[in-house]
Amino acid sequence: MNLAELAERSAERLGEHVTLDFEGERFTNWELLRRARRLQTALESLGLGPGRVAALFMVNHPIIYPIFQGIFRSGAAAVPIMFQLTVPELRYILEDTEAALVLTDAQLLPKVREAVERLPTVRHVVVRGGESLPERQPPELSLQSLLEADERPSLPDIHDDALALMLYTSGTTGKPKGVMLAHANLIASAEAANHAAELDRWEGPRIAMSAMPMAHIFGVGVMNSGYLIPDRLAGAYSVQMRWFEPEGFMALIQRQGCTTMAAVPTMLAMILNHPNVEAYDLSSLKEVVCGAAPLPVELARAFMDRYACRVREIYGMTENTGIGSANRLSEPYRPGSAGRPYFNTEVRIVDDAGRTVPAGARGEIVTRGPTTMKGYHKKPEATTEAVRDGWLHTGDIGYFDAEGYLYIVDRKKDMIIRGGENIYPAEVEDALYAHPAVAEAAVVGVPDPIYGEAVVAFVVPRRQPKVEEAELIEFVRGRITKFKAPERVFFLEALPKAGVGKILRRELREMARRAMAPASSGGR
Repeated sequence: MNLAELAERSAERLGEHVTLDFEGERFTNWELLRRARRLQTALESLGLGPGRVAALFMVNHPIIYPIFQGIFRSGAAAVPIMFQLTVPELRYILEDTEAALVLTDAQLLPKVREAVERLPTVRHVVVRGGESLPERQPPELSLQSLLEADERPSLPDIHDDALALMLYTSGTTGKPKGVMLAHANLIASAEAANHAAELDRWEGPRIAMSAMPMAHIFGVGVMNSGYLIPDRLAGAYSVQMRWFEPEGFMALIQRQGCTTMAAVPTMLAMILNHPNVEAYDLSSLKEVVCGAAPLPVELARAFMDRYACRVREIYGMTENTGIGSANRLSEPYRPGSAGRPYFNTEVRIVDDAGRTVPAGARGEIVTRGPTTMKGYHKKPEATTEAVRDGWLHTGDIGYFDAEGYLYIVDRKKDMIIRGGENIYPAEVEDALYAHPAVAEAAVVGVPDPIYGEAVVAFVVPRRQPKVEEAELIEFVRGRITKFKAPERVFFLEALPKAGVGKILRRELREMARRAMAPASSGGR
């Protein structure tokens, strides 16, 4: 099966029902499907089809669901791009993918125009909220004009192994890489996510809150999982925001009575530390599905204590279509654990020689299963390095406990080596989060002439109680081995973050280098 067939079968199976509430405006599954059928007709008339690529440079909006489906139905591949990217970053992706068509919003059009200038592969730009300007180069078409095309209920022959989606990695090391995902990868991912959600056990309404960007595997996964909702939960629907804003997010949960929500750790921190948090009732929540970055234990506990819900941590990455491991509601909460592998995924912990290590021993996490990417676009050597004998080498460090539950220690590339000792930022961050004055924390390593690397922390403090740098350092020394404690703590009003809420450690490293340039780290 392919993703276009999946949406068609879902609509036939479930009948017409509300499937999406976008900031108060409701849409049924059949409304969105009919728009997808019209877009298929229009996009095919513009030359889109198998072997072609269409880029989405858009803010979250209900029309994105039909746009994805319209592209899938044509047999082409979709390349969603974070709207926060700069013009050079956008142009790099459009050039690398040889995108034939770009879909964007009127407010983002100036960026797109600059990015596509003298880019011969882009044949059309489609604008939501804009007008048709066929005289421009490339020609611009209003999205509304495409939606006036006739519906096409028939589908071309699309193999499940055909390329459906390309997502570009954040590019923290070198240029971003295009992760190629097939229809089969995305369907297997949706099946795994719904299985781990234990929908057969779910009682009461299932109303899912999300502000995850549709240019991230988490957001795409939320969309695809909806097509596989079981018949018994046919009344389930998603509530979505344009982008995450804590107060609006809390207001929607309260108004809609949301029972589950998708989040990244920074979203939980921003809710808990919002000055108006007391004004909103989030007691309808049963679970919070949290992924995309390490989740500090103290943050998870604080959220669960406040709202009497379960924070269900999951683990995955774009290269395995977001599928590695997940906690289940039916299982006891294990602080710091990312749960057990998904039903269709194998997970191992290996040493540098690729040998499986025993329970409790740390090593690199590798995964294998139907969600493993097709590879990196135009990068065969990087693909061969990442996928060996079918196993995806994640670059993450973790371990299994004796009962088979996975614990993520940190990213391999983020590990700090101080005086020959390995220090994982997540461990130091957990210690910082335990202090009542810390709202958010991030730890990085910077070059040190004596010890190789120095440990540096960045903290967003709460308004009360006040805290000083020396007090925080001593606090951490009391909770973990002294040599792991930060040399310096810098206070910020906000941590730099990517569009999905991931902390931009490369920016913090540069800030630390500049701040500490005049002197060495000192001996300890």
